[in-house]
Amino acid sequence: MLLSAASWAAVGAVVLGLGTIPSVYFALRDERNQKYYAVLAAITGIASLAYAFTSTGIGTISVNGAVFYTSRYVDWLLTTPLLILYLTMLCKPGKQLYALLLGLDVALIGLGIVAIFTEGVLSLTLFGLGAAAYVALAYLLVSELPDRASFASERVGIVFAKLRNVTVVLWTLYPVVWLLAPVGFGLMTPGTEMMVIVYLDVITKVGFAILALMGHDALDDITDQSLTVNTEESESSTSAELVS
Repeated sequence: MLLSAASWAAVGAVVLGLGTIPSVYFALRDERNQKYYAVLAAITGIASLAYAFTSTGIGTISVNGAVFYTSRYVDWLLTTPLLILYLTMLCKPGKQLYALLLGLDVALIGLGIVAIFTEGVLSLTLFGLGAAAYVALAYLLVSELPDRASFASERVGIVFAKLRNVTVVLWTLYPVVWLLAPVGFGLMTPGTEMMVIVYLDVITKVGFAILALMGHDALDDITDQSLTVNTEESESSTSAELVS
């Protein structure tokens, strides 16, 4: 029997909470690379807390016959920039590109939120604008980010490519769920929508953390010198080839 939306949210809180433990473990054991593990722990930890709130009904609002989960969107506004941050910490493309990625990320989530509180053509138009912002974000992640990257080693480039690819593929599924969910065309029940979102969030966040931790040896290649902001002169064709 399909669980209720609240029950699926509780499942998400537990799984994401358990998924935070490995990152905390590595953070306590590896002080040199602690900031990387702290970002990973924050991603899954914030999501776990958000689902805990959702499971108890905190921040749940009824809108146009659908349900708006405040905690879900606060989670995404906090964790998706952290996911992007981790990628940029590996490839050091420069602050300008990170700011652009962050702006597009916040814009697409914000447009999705506003679309929920509107109806008809306006709602779909706002969703379309959000989708366009995502296309631009995905392009930057796939093309511009590796082109401007300055990897400390080939191993770092390989880890980056795996994390970037998983992120782009999974993030592309979220707009599809939005359209099928009650806030969109209503082809999913609230329980089914929550189940799918929980699954995607677990894979996107816990899966991301596990892949990052499996490649933790690459972090030792990133020296203090390689942490400096990248410039056009320091870019190399080798770095781009690693993630193409």
